[in-house]
Amino acid sequence: MLQVCHLTLYAPRRRITPVWRVGLEVRRGDRTAVVGESGGGKTSLAWASVGYPVPGQTVVEGSVRFEGVDLLALSRERRADLYYRRLALVPQNVQDTFHPTQPLWKSVGEVLRKEGGRRLGRQEILEHVEPLGAPMGLLASHWDARPHELSGGQKQRMGLVQAMVNDPHLLILDEPTHALDELNRARFIRFLDRWTSERGVGVLLCTHDLGLAAAWADRILVLYRGCKVEELPAGPMVRPLHPYTRALLDSAVRLGDAPGSRSAVRGHALPLEGEPVGCGYADRCAEAVDLCGREAPPLVEAGRQRVWCHCAVGRVKPFNNQEQIESKGEERCR
Repeated sequence: MLQVCHLTLYAPRRRITPVWRVGLEVRRGDRTAVVGESGGGKTSLAWASVGYPVPGQTVVEGSVRFEGVDLLALSRERRADLYYRRLALVPQNVQDTFHPTQPLWKSVGEVLRKEGGRRLGRQEILEHVEPLGAPMGLLASHWDARPHELSGGQKQRMGLVQAMVNDPHLLILDEPTHALDELNRARFIRFLDRWTSERGVGVLLCTHDLGLAAAWADRILVLYRGCKVEELPAGPMVRPLHPYTRALLDSAVRLGDAPGSRSAVRGHALPLEGEPVGCGYADRCAEAVDLCGREAPPLVEAGRQRVWCHCAVGRVKPFNNQEQIESKGEERCR
């Protein structure tokens, strides 16, 4: 359904490369999560995956295809037929999707139209949005409010409803729970789980919430400085192979943790400037050797797990006798 291949983005004014040769695939019913630190390229990847890079960024390499359509070459008219109908993005700053001076039902009406382009009235629009919003704690009166009259969590949930209202085949969610308290987060996840399962909707979830990614997604992609460093099936029994993935898990705070029991990932992730030299994580990695800073890491495979890491070569063990490990160089488009 969605195929991103060797995608590279460049921001000429800042002279940085937010995404470097990233590839992924999301099929009907798939749940793929992209995780990593802030500034690691998740938002840039989310916007480019709908064929609309973040302003100031350009695609310099790669392709993005959805149901056989080249999203990077769409005309304005074809975009209007596709977005919020077969493909929808819920951005991190969801308020930007709503008109600042209109009630929310009118903003939804911009994407919800009947055959022939007929605009719907308020009551018709409410009949579509109320069944979607009610399970997440949204009231009918919320749709009469303007964006500045609502909380960030309410707008986050209403942004999801706006994306769902036309029954798209694919949802791309960028930090969908960051403005939600724990109660509404649970409602949000429970409803999203049921709704997508019933309809076979594919989901690309970009998040820094490792717990959400592990519990809800089928597969996890780990980004560091715009590069894919590990790809693994989600689940509590999966052992991360890349030092960066393990460091992320060690830094994640859990309910009941003793104060100071978690350690932050040391150092800072600087933006990638041009083609990476060696492993981008080498200067922060406790396991790095001299080779890590000089040569691009090879791809190492263990069953359904894939990692780009020099340190994994020769020491990764298969999970059973049938699985084989194979190093295939830097190939990030599968």
